[in-house]
Amino acid sequence: MTSETLQALLNDMLEELIMARDNDDDDRLAELAEDTEGIRSIRTYDDVGMLTHDKGLVVECDDGTEYQITIVRSR
Repeated sequence: MTSETLQALLNDMLEELIMARDNDDDDRLAELAEDTEGIRSIRTYDDVGMLTHDKGLVVECDDGTEYQITIVRSR
């Protein structure tokens, strides 16, 4: 999984989840779950003991690649 793929996946997941909040359409969520194939685990920075005050996620993929997604407030 590439960084571009992960970025697109996260963006698509958030958009779909936002639209699905008021909709009971389980098919959309099932399709979304299929799109996450290749992601082994998602853990918070706190869970992995990251030495930072930032909040974020560590995404580990099946092929062994790992991504850190830092959440930084911009405004």
